Amino acid sequence: MPFLSETFHMRKLAESAVNIKTTYITDGKLADRNTDGTKNEDVINGIRCRKEYYVRGKLAHIEKLFDSRIEYTYVSEDMNETPHTCSNCGFSGVIGDFADGCPYCKAAYNIDYTDKDLGSKYHYDFVLKKPLYRIVTAIVDCIISFILSYIFIVNTSRTFNPYDVSKIFIYGVILALVLYYLFYICDAYVVLGPIRRYKERQNKKQMEFWSRTGIDKKKFFNNLNYEVYRKYYSQPGIIDFDIIDYTDFYEYERAGVMCVDVSLEVRLVYLKNNRVSSRYKKDIITLMKADNSMKLAPGLNIIKCPKCNANIDATEGVCTYCGTKVGYIQEWIMQ
Repeated sequence: MPFLSETFHMRKLAESAVNIKTTYITDGKLADRNTDGTKNEDVINGIRCRKEYYVRGKLAHIEKLFDSRIEYTYVSEDMNETPHTCSNCGFSGVIGDFADGCPYCKAAYNIDYTDKDLGSKYHYDFVLKKPLYRIVTAIVDCIISFILSYIFIVNTSRTFNPYDVSKIFIYGVILALVLYYLFYICDAYVVLGPIRRYKERQNKKQMEFWSRTGIDKKKFFNNLNYEVYRKYYSQPGIIDFDIIDYTDFYEYERAGVMCVDVSLEVRLVYLKNNRVSSRYKKDIITLMKADNSMKLAPGLNIIKCPKCNANIDATEGVCTYCGTKVGYIQEWIMQ
């Protein structure tokens, strides 16, 4: 797979006249970041809450469903001399070096995946991303409302005539409008309760995975996000993606090397004929631990090739003189 940097993605959006405005909640406040650079506020351990997609300056699409357990940090040019370490590859320097992304792995942000309790809002969003829940609620609401109206009319009218039929319809519609929210809440307890309990068990299972394996979670997720970034942005038509949920982690050994299969649900955003659309996809990403990953130090990382002794840039991953592989910058790489 060819190397893809954050700059490549920005250039791809610029060529398509697309601007993505992402809103974060950070320290109780809203902060916006735009891919066209018009407004990029500092984000420290913020969560995403909204994305707006503009094509040639016009709003074309909105997304509101995100995993609140994923926290994002975007470095600021205003703190140029503050020490900073890339959580994706481990390169250390000052924040000024990261203004356009990590100078080595090109990751432009760091993410952290926290063990927060899964709140009810997350599960409402998880279910309501599909309209089926609201449609079923409306159907149940109408049926029960018409039945109640029929019972009321039959028991209060001396005779049953076409006029009473029209009253059943009118009363039923009015009652359905009044009771919809009640049914909406009741269905939420019935439908979403088991889902919430299932997701909480799933979350505890994931916490046990990190405790059992001893994997550096923050570095793992940054490496994972980086590899997923390369996978999806290399595909034509995709202008953005968001990981909605990590559903399972499974570790095993292959030829003595530790591997982890990550099951996830991702939202892919497409641009076609100046129209923006999205679809959800379940995917499995396999990461392999790179035992020969390099530890990068501050400053230029010029190393000696282990075979021909030539001076090479550590970020190349291969000697440009003899072709010998010299290791990986990341600790976890995608197979």
